[in-house]
Amino acid sequence: MAKIQRGPGNVPTRRWGSAYKDLVWALGMSDDYSLSAEEQVTRAYENLDKVLAELGTDKTQILSATVILNDINNKPMADEVWADWMSDDPDHWPERSCHGVDLHAGNEIEIRVVAVRPDPAQ
Repeated sequence: MAKIQRGPGNVPTRRWGSAYKDLVWALGMSDDYSLSAEEQVTRAYENLDKVLAELGTDKTQILSATVILNDINNKPMADEVWADWMSDDPDHWPERSCHGVDLHAGNEIEIRVVAVRPDPAQ
């Protein structure tokens, strides 16, 4: 039976990623809420890169992404950071949606992705 792999987390009861067989679920967010919105967005993508790598994949293998912004007015800025991070290769562009919601405690962004990786059980 394949085991669930758990990625890193920043608080005791939460993880930033999990993987099962060839599927990976990962979260990118800032680990410093005192930063500006743009700095938090950049930090979120840096952290997402780390989580994906720890779980055996990378951004080129993302199937689906949901970007959650504390202030939907930051969408143009967040879109620009996304485009710089994702690259200009359309073969790597996943399905993506973006939503504005009230996030907690100064958090400006959360990015949730589903990606694939080589199945470590094979």
